[in-house]
Amino acid sequence: MTLFKYICHERIDVIQNLEIRFTHPDALNDPFELQPHFDSLIAEADVLANLPESPVDLRAMVKQAYDLVPELQALPLDFAVRAVDEFMSSEDARQATAEGLRIFLKSMRDGGVGVRQAIHRAFNENVGLLSLSEIANNELMWAHYADSHTGLVLGFDEQHSFFNRRRTENDEFYFVRKVRYSDDPPVSMATIDGDALLITKGTRWSYEREWRMLVPLRDATRSLPVAGDTVHLFAFPPDALRAVILGVNATLDTEAEVKNLLSRPEFRHIQMTRAILDFDSRAVTVPLAYKEDGS
Repeated sequence: MTLFKYICHERIDVIQNLEIRFTHPDALNDPFELQPHFDSLIAEADVLANLPESPVDLRAMVKQAYDLVPELQALPLDFAVRAVDEFMSSEDARQATAEGLRIFLKSMRDGGVGVRQAIHRAFNENVGLLSLSEIANNELMWAHYADSHTGLVLGFDEQHSFFNRRRTENDEFYFVRKVRYSDDPPVSMATIDGDALLITKGTRWSYEREWRMLVPLRDATRSLPVAGDTVHLFAFPPDALRAVILGVNATLDTEAEVKNLLSRPEFRHIQMTRAILDFDSRAVTVPLAYKEDGS
C-alpha cells in the first residue's frame, strides 16, 4: 500500500534533505490529539457492581488490630468482634459507608483532570507523530495541508522497513498503523488501551483516512528552533519514497524545482505526476506513475 503525505510547496526540503517532521501533539490541527478523555480514574460501575450485599466481615481486620496494638487485648477479642459487627449493621454504619464511597468516587473523578493533563504534557514533550493518508485525491486535504492545491503529495511505501521497526509486541513506537475513528470515550482510565489513547480520533476526522507512526522525539535526526517552537526531523531512506504528486495549482517554478530534485540518482525510481480536476465528476483525480506492487 502507498500512504500519502500532503505538504505545502515550501516543504519541498523533505525531498531535498530526506528528512520529515514528526510533530508533537500541540502543533497538530486536532486540539484533542493525545488528550485522553475519561470520566474517572476507576470504572465506577464496576466498583458499585462489586459491592457486597451483606455486611462486610471485619473479623480478620479486628484480629490484625489486636496483634498490632497490645493495649486492645485488655478487651476480649470476641467481644470486640461482636461490637464491630453490631455497628456495621446499624444505620449509622451504612450511612458512613455510603458517604465514604461517595467521597472515594468523587476523588477518583476529580483526580482524572490532573492525570489527563499530566498524560498530555508527557506526550507533548516526548512523542512525535507522522500522519499519513490512504488517499491522495481528497479536496479538503489538498486545500488544508497542501496550501490550496499549490503544494504536493508524497507517496510512501507502507511496507518499507522504515515504517516497520517495532521492537517488541508491546512497543507503541516505530510502526505505522491505521487510525480508528470513534466518538465514544473510555469511561475510566482503567479501560484505556494503547489504541484508544494513541490512534483514536473523533469521527469528524474520518475523511482523512489516516495512518500514523509515533516515535520518541529524543531520537530525532535534527531538532530546529522555528518561530518559538521546536521542529523534530527524522531521516528516511530514499527508496521509502515512491511518488511525488503536484497539486493542480502548483506553479511552474515548483514543478521545475521538484523535477530537479528527482533527477538525483537515488530518486530515479520516482516519476512526478500532477493532480487533475475532473469537471465531469467534480473531483480531483491523481494519475499515479507506479503500480501497487512497486513497479
